[in-house]
Amino acid sequence: MQAARFPLLVRHAVHSTATGRIAHDVTKVMLVNSGSTTLRHETGELVLHQGDVVLLPSGQWYAGEPAGLVVTTTAYIDTEYLQQQMRWIPDLGGTALWTPADNCSFPPLVIELPAATLPHLDATFRTLLDGQMRVEPSFHRLAHVAEFLDVLARHNGSRTPEHAVLRRAITLLLERLEEPWSISTLAEAVSMSTSQISRLFREHLGMGPAEFLRKERARRMAGLLLTSSDPVEAVAQRVGWAQASHASRAFRHTHGVSPLQYRRTHRPQTHP
Repeated sequence: MQAARFPLLVRHAVHSTATGRIAHDVTKVMLVNSGSTTLRHETGELVLHQGDVVLLPSGQWYAGEPAGLVVTTTAYIDTEYLQQQMRWIPDLGGTALWTPADNCSFPPLVIELPAATLPHLDATFRTLLDGQMRVEPSFHRLAHVAEFLDVLARHNGSRTPEHAVLRRAITLLLERLEEPWSISTLAEAVSMSTSQISRLFREHLGMGPAEFLRKERARRMAGLLLTSSDPVEAVAQRVGWAQASHASRAFRHTHGVSPLQYRRTHRPQTHP
């Protein structure tokens, strides 16, 4: 009988060269201990500096490009375990973007912890690492996991309203991608001003709503080009681009090639 996997693993790493695309089926929380790095992901990139804490949702690829030497500590959290904690511990609900809605791929999010919280978070990371190295009893390690989640939840509780609005806005865009969104219609849908919703996206996602929507449409279109035989124009309309010429320019801006070239290059060849 296979032993159950512990729900949280911590790794301390030093990077000086770029890493290729890596995908995990776990939720990750990464602390940049020193240095800075560019984190690339499916819909864009984030520039992270010392003291930044970023939440990386599961099921997506990430690649890092450090500027010199960068030291990070990362918690790999079993996503199902995390969802269970959110059901039983209401305070964790303050972190409104921990677990994306079904079929929605949320981009990574910078968690803005106050400077006074960072030493506590770093100490909790080190305690979890020590528990792994000493093969500490599982209940003791689970207590440390609870403390780790508590450090993040207590801070994010003060930002619950904004996180909830951001989650709602992202969910609307992802679930109704085909609609002719504008910043004003999105802002109205979540009862915010255009400047407020733009600020939220830029603070937490590193891009504005329009850029997020363009990259998500291009990502979704890329998948459809490989899994369907529909004409490029029809695929473009399915993801919300009414004009094929506009879709082609936006797609090329994200993927570097036209939709037709992408399909020819990446679609598996069928042989009789």
